[in-house]
Amino acid sequence: MSDLELRIVNAVAAFFVAVLSGLGVGSGGLFVIWLTLMGVGATQARGMNLLFFVFSASAAFLFHLKNKRNIDLGLALYLASFALLGTVVGGYMGRLIEGDLLRRIFGGLLVLSGCYTLFGKKLGKKG
Repeated sequence: MSDLELRIVNAVAAFFVAVLSGLGVGSGGLFVIWLTLMGVGATQARGMNLLFFVFSASAAFLFHLKNKRNIDLGLALYLASFALLGTVVGGYMGRLIEGDLLRRIFGGLLVLSGCYTLFGKKLGKKG
């Protein structure tokens, strides 16, 4: 595959992952998987995913805010503060955990998340 063809394929993949992100799907896992399948190292793929997420999530947030999509800004800011703390802790832990183990943990979490999505009960709903 030529360099141009590879760039086009990657651009199309990034577009569809961003569409999923805009829909609220946890698309970060998909992007990391795509990047690692394309030969990007796991550590670099996670870093690229974080940068990608900043732009796709910001665009989705602005779109939903513009269209008055029931965003509770107080709750969003409250949760974002804990997300910031978790990001700092996770970034530090990412330096301490060996890359192969981290990749396996990430894969396991994706499998568990997928199983819960398919077979788990909805949070906050009874019965």
